[in-house]
Amino acid sequence: MILLAVGVIYAVTRLRNAKKQSSGNSSKNNVIQLDAHRRARKHTTEQPCSSCKKKNGKLMFYAQDDGSVVGLCKDCQVKAKKRDMLPL
Repeated sequence: MILLAVGVIYAVTRLRNAKKQSSGNSSKNNVIQLDAHRRARKHTTEQPCSSCKKKNGKLMFYAQDDGSVVGLCKDCQVKAKKRDMLPL
């Protein structure tokens, strides 16, 4: 009788662990599909310039003296060069 109870407990814990491992493998997958990545990049919103707040598709990022990072559009890059900001 005790042997039967131990066997049932063993089988139940074995099944629970198998279910956890099978569902955990899909979440730990580090490979992303390239098509999904491309679709996600197409639908990104444009970021505003840190200086003039105009939304621009391409920003250049610079490090300020205090260590903060700013994204500047082409029009505001002259300000960054005058202030000797480091491009990232």
